[in-house]
Amino acid sequence: MLIFGLTGLASSGKGEASNYLKSKGFEKFVFSDILKIEAQKRGILTGNYEEQKNILSKLGDELRKETGKMEVLAIMLVGEIKKRNLDKVIVDGFRALEEAETFRNNFSNFKLIFVDTPEKIRFERRKLEDPTIKFEEFLERDKRDIEKKGLGKVIKTCNITIENTGSKEELYKKLDKIINQV
Repeated sequence: MLIFGLTGLASSGKGEASNYLKSKGFEKFVFSDILKIEAQKRGILTGNYEEQKNILSKLGDELRKETGKMEVLAIMLVGEIKKRNLDKVIVDGFRALEEAETFRNNFSNFKLIFVDTPEKIRFERRKLEDPTIKFEEFLERDKRDIEKKGLGKVIKTCNITIENTGSKEELYKKLDKIINQV
């Protein structure tokens, strides 16, 4: 099984990358999908796009605290992936070092990709999804992801970095090159 993970700050292009890989025959899994299911069970998924993103982010923190495991979501995803007979998998949304380590410990050919995009470009992308977003809110989420969840540590362990500063087509070419090299 070929398995890639994606990490990066909000609006870096992880979703675009994972959707492209899905179009290339990869089975797509997203950490936030698990959180959406749990949020719906708890009846807390309300508000605009950015508010929902923050709710899911905070819920992830709560689940980690409740279980005492930073990797609780990764454990759930690993179980789901192992149930299926898959050739190619893309997992979007690694935030904690323990999540990446859980995948490394369960899949010998796991490769973690950092989608790196400058803050200004990411904020402009986010404003297209949520015109009400304030720059301070956007930066607060970055800070929370880097410092409290450990995204900064995750980024340091990535096998591959993609600079995503251009068009979608440029991103796709970079992804094709990675697929062909593995």
